[in-house]
Amino acid sequence: MSAAIVFTTRQHEGEARRVRESTTSLPGGAYLSIGATRSTRLVELGMLRDFMSVHLEFSPDHARAVAAELLACADALQGRV
Repeated sequence: MSAAIVFTTRQHEGEARRVRESTTSLPGGAYLSIGATRSTRLVELGMLRDFMSVHLEFSPDHARAVAAELLACADALQGRV
């Protein structure tokens, strides 16, 4: 069984760009950032590894749908169909 991934989470108040932000370093050296952005009202997902980066934005409803599908795939791999 692999080790759990631990996130560092910050809640922001006032005029900060983000309402909430969580970051972690993944096994293999990738850096992952997930945040709720105040001005756009979008959930941002970013990953940086070596010289490559990916940045995705989701509406709250789309973020929930993506999260549900990630959990369903994880469950399928662990035989919890």
